[in-house]
Amino acid sequence: MNADEALRYWRERLAGVTQPTRLGVERPAASGAGERGRARLPWPAGRVSELERAAATAGRRPEHLVLAAVGLLIAAHAGEQDVVHGVLPDGSGGEPWPMRVRVDPLRPLAEHLDDVRDGCAAGAAHAGPTPAELAACAGLADGVALFGTVVRVTRAAPVTTGSAYDIELTVALGPEPGLHLDHAHGLLAGVDADRLLTHLDRIVSRLVAAADTDPVGDLGPLSDAELAQLLGEWNDTARDLGEPRCLHELFELQAARTPDALAVVQGADRLSYAELDAAADRLAARLAAAGVGRGDTVALYLRRTVRMVVALLGVLKAGAAYAPVDPALPAERVRELVGTLAAPVVLSDPDAVPEVLRRCAGLPALRAALWLGGDGRPPAAGTTDGVVVDDALAAPAAGAPRPDRAHPDDPAYTIFTSGSTGRPKGVAVAHAPAVNLIRWVNETYRVGPADQVLCTASLSFDLSVYDIFGLLAAGGSVRVAATEELRDPQRLLAVLDDEPVTFWDSAPAALQQLEPFFALREPPAEHSLRLVFLSGDWVPLTLPDAARTAFADPEVVALGGATEAAIWSNHFPVTKVDPDWPSIPYGRPITNARYHVLDAGLRPAPVGAPGDLYIGGGCLATGYHADPRLTAAKFVPDPYGHTPGGRLYRTGDRARFWPDGVIEFLGRQDDQVKIRGFRVELGEVEVNLAALPGVGSAVAAVHGTAPNLHLVAYAVPSAGATLDPAGLRAGLADRLPPYMVPAQIVALDALPVTANGKLDRAALPAPDFADAGGATYVAPRTPVEEVVAELWAEVLGVDRVGAEDGFFDLGGHSMLIPQVLARLSSDLQVTVPPVTVLNHPTLAGFAAVVERALLDQIEAAEAAQSAQAADTAQAAGTGGKESQGAGHRR
Repeated sequence: MNADEALRYWRERLAGVTQPTRLGVERPAASGAGERGRARLPWPAGRVSELERAAATAGRRPEHLVLAAVGLLIAAHAGEQDVVHGVLPDGSGGEPWPMRVRVDPLRPLAEHLDDVRDGCAAGAAHAGPTPAELAACAGLADGVALFGTVVRVTRAAPVTTGSAYDIELTVALGPEPGLHLDHAHGLLAGVDADRLLTHLDRIVSRLVAAADTDPVGDLGPLSDAELAQLLGEWNDTARDLGEPRCLHELFELQAARTPDALAVVQGADRLSYAELDAAADRLAARLAAAGVGRGDTVALYLRRTVRMVVALLGVLKAGAAYAPVDPALPAERVRELVGTLAAPVVLSDPDAVPEVLRRCAGLPALRAALWLGGDGRPPAAGTTDGVVVDDALAAPAAGAPRPDRAHPDDPAYTIFTSGSTGRPKGVAVAHAPAVNLIRWVNETYRVGPADQVLCTASLSFDLSVYDIFGLLAAGGSVRVAATEELRDPQRLLAVLDDEPVTFWDSAPAALQQLEPFFALREPPAEHSLRLVFLSGDWVPLTLPDAARTAFADPEVVALGGATEAAIWSNHFPVTKVDPDWPSIPYGRPITNARYHVLDAGLRPAPVGAPGDLYIGGGCLATGYHADPRLTAAKFVPDPYGHTPGGRLYRTGDRARFWPDGVIEFLGRQDDQVKIRGFRVELGEVEVNLAALPGVGSAVAAVHGTAPNLHLVAYAVPSAGATLDPAGLRAGLADRLPPYMVPAQIVALDALPVTANGKLDRAALPAPDFADAGGATYVAPRTPVEEVVAELWAEVLGVDRVGAEDGFFDLGGHSMLIPQVLARLSSDLQVTVPPVTVLNHPTLAGFAAVVERALLDQIEAAEAAQSAQAADTAQAAGTGGKESQGAGHRR
């Protein structure tokens, strides 16, 4: 067969292979040469005869069974169903050829073996192309090897000299039968190499004993002891944490114990437990009078004040569930959420009632728009277009229904997350799993009456559920961060330094906004902050130590999970950071939660192997609000639980177990991403962008590395249309929350595709933020503009910044604003508020504010100096007169 025919065959055979197959236990090889690692597992007498007997049908040979077993081993340890490894010809010389193995766990063994047999024949017939040529056939980049593992099945004595491949596996069927593994220096730990051979031996043993009709998935590599460890020992979390309760009942018990203790505070607004309880009872009575009870969901359209805590408790005391709807959302989004909830009541601030009525006009389920105390002129009570408008704390009419009492299994709250179909999905969580989490946190980390949490999370972010109900259950207090404080990291840091806050709980991005200002103050020898919880996104390796230095060594805990698993369901106390870690580990499951890393057939993956992450146990949400189909797809029957009707939540995450039982998070298996702590389905961005006029097709992607990730969208115009990226961004801003609006939209003539016609995400052009504004470069014109331009360029990672360039057009985002402000403070000794960047986003506009602040400082300093000189002169003159008088008196 000539070379062209061979290459043509391999191009067809390798179509769809996008990357080399790597085993989960592989580590980055040490730089430079080093002694290769080796492992050996002799086979017992008779193993080769067993292979020969099992292969004596359908034209199979022992080599076919061995290669089938190797393929299953690699698939299990790579966490993939479609894998490629190399096959070396028996004897000296010859290039390896690729064996592509597709593993279907439900497929009968005989069919799988036939595929391997046929693949061996075809592969050997088309052998000859070099590894580089084979990689090119698969479309891999130059220098990327097609396979990292090669296999040699030999009847001769195994060769023990060095190999040219990362991993060479030799299966000896000759006089000294057994398994030999040779690997690059530092690529595998000794225990991992030994485990691979043990697993291969177990697969071979099961294969020769299996019937042709047995499913391939039954030939797994794990022993009973390994399964017991993965399913039992590392998930032995079941524990009775107390009598079943509702969230508000935990608060009521504490209010009865400490009625006069501080419950919630924001500046001068303070409520004791008794005051909060009484206000919540009045709200519950008014909601009951409006017909709200068990099974209903009340929409909360509230700003960040102490009243939002009254709202949460009042809704739950009425027997209903609450659902936050952020007033900052676009009008179309607000209407969609309230409509999806079929909310009978919307609770808002007094001055927001007209906006609620306008945005929710005509929604059939809406019966009342109630306002909750506070500032702002309340509207007149009455009825508008069939919707009752009234004070939420007004006394109900005589004979009105009394509030329902919720059950622990009733929904407590619904929180919306991004949805891949273009519509947000509401996660409905019952009281019981949230109470389980609260009891676990408060017991494990000794949260009590002396604790105060700085609540920085939005009600739309489920961290707020613990911040509020967790601290109130413990007898502590909730310090609600005001919106203005959240926008100013220096003010937020001052709250931590000056107020009795003991507990910080946020996504890593929120604490990172404070980090640039840590160095502008002396590290305190003592600090009230004792707990730092970080969750919702990757925790940067440097952040725990930065927090410990900034706040006098608090306990730092990384937590994870999903909104669908009641806030957090795993934890990892970060006592120290190992420099070899790729990231902070995910950790271990909390009480009554179970974590499984499973393959495509829902079988446990080996230790170190990547797999799909599932969460089970008493931490799971009820499902998705009014979406039984999605609920059934994501919450599947639990094959390993001990409770009838138990479920597993399919997270969509990839993960693996470390040998000590700690879970490592590896990323997503779908198009969901995290942008500065917010969950974003790329599909929702794409659907909404494609719906805008003039857009024929669209795709969204993420560029950069955490924490500087940028959401970028690509749009292809429909026939005859011309796209305006700025106009498209404005269109998305009317539909989506701010964090889901791409930093840049790139217009393309066509989306790039692979040879198979699929979208080629790797070929999407990287965004060029330097040219994003579309304006002609204008050099900085003043000394302050020059200094600020240099500062922006360093923070934004661009080569130059012009006077008319915009901070956000150049790839800036909220996470970078604190870095700019901290640099101004340290380099120019000038302070401007964070809102300056929002109000003056161009370099010239921002620099003008900085220059004005500098001039104000100079003028203030000169005025102070003049006043001091005048005081000195006056003191000197007064002193002289007194001396003269004293002398006269003498």
